[in-house]
Amino acid sequence: MKNQIIASFEMFNKRRYSSPYVCKMGDNGTYNFDDRVGVYTGNGREGEAGDLVVFEPVVGQVYGYGQKDYRGGNTMKNYAKWDGEKFVPCDILGREIAA
Repeated sequence: MKNQIIASFEMFNKRRYSSPYVCKMGDNGTYNFDDRVGVYTGNGREGEAGDLVVFEPVVGQVYGYGQKDYRGGNTMKNYAKWDGEKFVPCDILGREIAA
């Protein structure tokens, strides 16, 4: 499947929060930003609302996504893996989180 939404973001304060990000996670829980796996559809530099889209999610791949709070304390770090139909919340190593 192509272009699947992993998260949606409301309008945000561009001076406080970074543009939302998505990346692949390594098997050992490391962030891998080497490959561009997705895009934020809003203008993150202006704090616009938008969707965080993964281009072609891979079954079983863990993706890290979120948004940095430059003041600290409210930084969002989330993880999800693609099951072939949807993103399933999980921990940094891909173990599913009970809903």
